[in-house]
Amino acid sequence: MLLSNETNKVYFSNCLESHCGDFFKRIKAVLEQYSIEVGVLQNTKDYWCRDYMPLQVAEGRFVKYRYFPNYLNKPNVCSYRTEMEKPWSHLGIDDKFLVDLSDITLDGGNMVKTPYHVIMTDKIFTENKNFKRNVLIRRLEDAFQNEVLIVPRYDPEKDPCGHTDGMVRYIKGCELLTDNYSKFNAPFAERLYNILEQKGYNVNELELPYVSDYSWAYINFLQTSKVIIIPKLNLLSDASAQEYLSSFFDIPVLQVKAPTLIKKYGGAYNCMSWNIKG
Repeated sequence: MLLSNETNKVYFSNCLESHCGDFFKRIKAVLEQYSIEVGVLQNTKDYWCRDYMPLQVAEGRFVKYRYFPNYLNKPNVCSYRTEMEKPWSHLGIDDKFLVDLSDITLDGGNMVKTPYHVIMTDKIFTENKNFKRNVLIRRLEDAFQNEVLIVPRYDPEKDPCGHTDGMVRYIKGCELLTDNYSKFNAPFAERLYNILEQKGYNVNELELPYVSDYSWAYINFLQTSKVIIIPKLNLLSDASAQEYLSSFFDIPVLQVKAPTLIKKYGGAYNCMSWNIKG
């Protein structure tokens, strides 16, 4: 399984470049400072390119899926749904490298990779009711060439996306980082951590000086082979988050001032990027 810590190219949506130009320049400058190539995806309809771009599972192997999330089905928001083929077609990557799961509905933000698993919330069952669960999991594992680990969603009403990339991230070895759930929902934390620990993981909760509505945004960092970027939210927790994350990684963990869209729409730097090894 090819992990984020091996990637050397990062792409952003052309919508982000157009609508958040100053932020795009800031984050692009940091990535290029560390020799990470930056590109812009064309023909996108929103900022969150993680969700609609194929999942890279190995060099020369990408998994394509049906991007038709239920939170973009309503008439007032369906125009924001990007057709995966359109930005992909501009990259010059041969379709022979694609594994086709176009009959299965997925979001890229609901796939957190580790060397041992692809961690996904149980939302995949909600959006693929036409499949028996064991058949769906087998199809996914065949495509990912890795075991799928299902975890519960935190709160379907507060988080209609149901993504894992703001819940849990891989560090190294058997170490995982999670949001500080025990501080605001101890029963959910116990349930989630039991599932992860039963698979051999050691769970590290994000340590902050206080409970924040935006703690998930620090988990949703952008990771490459040479630098990790977390949002600077202009909160007292910014310094604590940077210090805590830095303790786990051997590469720089830097902060870039966040655009207002993080608080407005509920997505951070992993959501708004697509990084690959090229």
